[in-house]
Amino acid sequence: MFDLTPFKHRRDVPDVFNDMEDMIRKMWYGFPFHNLTEDVNAAWAPRLDVSESDKSIEIVADLPGMEKKDINVSLENDLLTIKGERKEEKEEKGKHFHTIERRSGSFYRTLRLPTEVQSGKINASFKDGVLKITLPKAKTAKKKISQIEVK
Repeated sequence: MFDLTPFKHRRDVPDVFNDMEDMIRKMWYGFPFHNLTEDVNAAWAPRLDVSESDKSIEIVADLPGMEKKDINVSLENDLLTIKGERKEEKEEKGKHFHTIERRSGSFYRTLRLPTEVQSGKINASFKDGVLKITLPKAKTAKKKISQIEVK
């Protein structure tokens, strides 16, 4: 008999959506502020806000339920890495969970910085579950904009 379902999944048809997602990942790899980790496959990863001014780069990460001692921030060449671990809450007996959406476990996020920074003057603070990192730009790395005559 004929199959009347028009969108039946067949094994011999390539998965166009996965192929397209892979191409997009490859296209953005190495772009400034691109997340070099695969947070799709990670248990969880904090979301970041990254902003840049003439003098510095600022990164703000939401890390609810974490403590300062559970967070590690490092800079190696032009890669800034934020690592940490959110502890799993103890299971309570007698409770039946309908949904568990809050993630726990270890994470890391790595960002490629678009310019050189003064590593000795980096400031990181953690308050109320929010990590704020300010990276002052190196004086030699400041961009100059000049008009170029087109001939």
